[in-house]
Amino acid sequence: MRYQSVLTQAPLRISFIGGGTDINYFYKSTSGKVVSAAINKYVYVHIKNHDPLFQERYRISYSEVEHTQSRSEIKNLIVKSCLELLNMDEPLQISTSADLPTSSGLGSSSSFTVALLLALHQMEGKSVSPAQLAEEAAHVEIDMLKSPIGKQDQYAAAFGGLNYYEFLSDDNVKIQPLLIPKSQTVSLLSNSLLLWTGEIRSATRVLQDQEKNYSLNKTNLIHLTKLVDEFKSILLDKDGELKDIGSIITSGWEIKESLSNLISTSQIQEIISELKVQKCLGYKLLGAGGGGFVYALFDDSSEKFMNKFPTRRSFIPKLDNLGARVVSSN
Repeated sequence: MRYQSVLTQAPLRISFIGGGTDINYFYKSTSGKVVSAAINKYVYVHIKNHDPLFQERYRISYSEVEHTQSRSEIKNLIVKSCLELLNMDEPLQISTSADLPTSSGLGSSSSFTVALLLALHQMEGKSVSPAQLAEEAAHVEIDMLKSPIGKQDQYAAAFGGLNYYEFLSDDNVKIQPLLIPKSQTVSLLSNSLLLWTGEIRSATRVLQDQEKNYSLNKTNLIHLTKLVDEFKSILLDKDGELKDIGSIITSGWEIKESLSNLISTSQIQEIISELKVQKCLGYKLLGAGGGGFVYALFDDSSEKFMNKFPTRRSFIPKLDNLGARVVSSN
């Protein structure tokens, strides 16, 4: 059954440890590993059939509004590529919105791609698994658009939850849900705080510089995968302590910071200095680098620490367990 109108949403994510090892030039020789959590901040996509009374064939609304007569004229490359991948050419109105700014280090472009693909499949009345969604989104971003990104964001958006991912040399991805007690999950996230740097960055530029330095970075990236396994072990240990988790997050950040001189900025270092004063257990910049959100883990509820950063916009995340889903369809 075809639908006239579909609304979907896909979560953003916190990557705790392992970012950079999910890129194919690394995992083709050494398995990449990541632990991440989908959170209750979302990208939304609404698609409806575009009435022939309108003058244009496509109307696409995001930070800009496009009116085009053909698929080939679409400027938004993710929209254009998703339509090409699924060979859809009927008149459509596509609009998107999000709970947080784009380019903020939370995987928003991949969440958008996943939500868009899910909506397009739903428009045609086709069911699609999270694994298919994740792989299609990765194909669009990495293969079709040649973005120098990894595969973790598409999987976090499609599957949701708190997961351990292993990226294998044959391009397959192993997913292990980290089924820790709910109280432990709540404690991990309620003691977490995301602080906005106020800086928007180009992930492409940072990641290209990181790839250029790969021969120098490979040993550090291998070390990072070992930290991922340590992080997972502590999470799964009922006696695991937040201070040990925080220590690994900080160690991962120190490795990440060494991968490119474009990753850190004076604004990021200023926030980290403030966090050290508050004796936070662990910290890191989320995303490729250059801006976005700084993640911090405390030894108590983050609500008690928010007023310590009165000039910083911040929020406390909660876990999303559902991943990408259809909100409504008519």
